[in-house]
Amino acid sequence: MYFLGTDYIISSLLWLLAISIFVYTVKKQIMKLFYPKTTLDLFISKLKIFLVKKYPDIAFDYTIIKLSATEKNPELRKYMIVDDIIDQFKRITINTSKYPKSTPKKLQWSSYIFNSEPIKNKLPKDWIQRKNALCLRDNRKCFRCSTSVDMNNVYPKMIKPLENGGKYYLENLIPLCSDCDKILNNDPKKNSFLNIKDNLYDIVENS
Repeated sequence: MYFLGTDYIISSLLWLLAISIFVYTVKKQIMKLFYPKTTLDLFISKLKIFLVKKYPDIAFDYTIIKLSATEKNPELRKYMIVDDIIDQFKRITINTSKYPKSTPKKLQWSSYIFNSEPIKNKLPKDWIQRKNALCLRDNRKCFRCSTSVDMNNVYPKMIKPLENGGKYYLENLIPLCSDCDKILNNDPKKNSFLNIKDNLYDIVENS
């Protein structure tokens, strides 16, 4: 039986080691060529500034920034970060303890009580006035995410729906932004077209 010499075995192992080191070095250089080391400081700064300004009452979790640090492609990493933020946004729950208990007299008007009773599932004649009162009551903020809303983009939502005996009293209504309205209506198709997604993707593309 033929046995390889010790020198041959050692030589072969050294060759394998040298080849492995060479391959690793080449791979590393290629990675540097395609994904040069860049910092995401500007992107992260823009992202946080936007979120604080847009959603002042939401404490987003930025753990994803550290968890994604191993991703070599900086653009892909940016999308990983914003997609995590969007997922957090979708999972926000409403604090029901903050639901309004009553409506101040100063926000009521002559036809307020009469038109608060639903008639054949039709919106009250003073619906626009109710939308305005909602915005004033909640300081022009979305009840769920705290982003700014006004008469033109507020979506009133009933706490107790009509089918369950709900009425149009202001204490049974909360103001929502378009994103939160889509999310709470649980429409998968509409949920893929959110303003927060467009805004955060713009930050990715411009950072």
